Amino acid sequence: MKKYVVMTDSGADLSLAEQQQLDIKVVRLPLMINQQTIIEETEINREQFIQSMKSGNIVKTAQPIVGDLLTMWDETLLEAEKVLYIPLSSGLSGSYQSAKVLSDSYEGRVVVVDAKLVCYPLQYVCVQAKKLLEEGRSVEEVKYLIEKQAMMFAALIPSSLEYLKRGGRMSSAAAALGSLLKITPILKVENGSIDVLDKVRTHKKAIDTALTVISAIDHPQDYHWYVVEADAIDLANEVALRLESIIHQPVVVRPIYPIIMAHTGPGTIGIGYTRILR
Repeated sequence: MKKYVVMTDSGADLSLAEQQQLDIKVVRLPLMINQQTIIEETEINREQFIQSMKSGNIVKTAQPIVGDLLTMWDETLLEAEKVLYIPLSSGLSGSYQSAKVLSDSYEGRVVVVDAKLVCYPLQYVCVQAKKLLEEGRSVEEVKYLIEKQAMMFAALIPSSLEYLKRGGRMSSAAAALGSLLKITPILKVENGSIDVLDKVRTHKKAIDTALTVISAIDHPQDYHWYVVEADAIDLANEVALRLESIIHQPVVVRPIYPIIMAHTGPGTIGIGYTRILR
């Protein structure tokens, strides 16, 4: 029997192939597309989801189905002594709180971590957690390290206000006025939550502003840097090269998957960093 299994959810932006390659289990979260429940990756892939959003479908996200989560834990505990479960940030979803309550009945065999991370940084910390466990750290030690050290800061730049309106992050009136004035919002992900960082007049200015804000940090070598994209790979590669020239550190380019894209829409890019665990 294995000593542990690292598990996360769809907020970590892992494809089916990647979760198998990394040996990380993923609880797939449901999407509501035009009021129909669809499980991301297993019932709709990223490319199909992008086309669905571009076609004007109304998309919402939801917490994991409790029965599916418990079944996954039960099945995993037949092959492992413990599960280290690292879900989407508690500041963005009720998934963590629900999982914490449910884990109480597992007598310490399911350890739930609030990493306060989302998107690629959540995936990255799962990989780091697995490495630490392989080095001999206990599940409880790794939970402590993640909750004490893990952090991310990112600037998200949507391509259109329309998707923010559809996702409920902006009123119709505000979206209409913003489009009229050609305003591009820059969202920030910090302390596990999303807020507005700035509002500028053009998309180019938004990218310039995001690069300036994100790169203004001491000791960039202590962080893992990334650009994430939702159907904007060419722009993401260009921005990654610009960021590398500023911070002199490697920058990873990664796709945004449906659970996160549902709130910001296709065309979104994110620029950020996450702390390397020590």
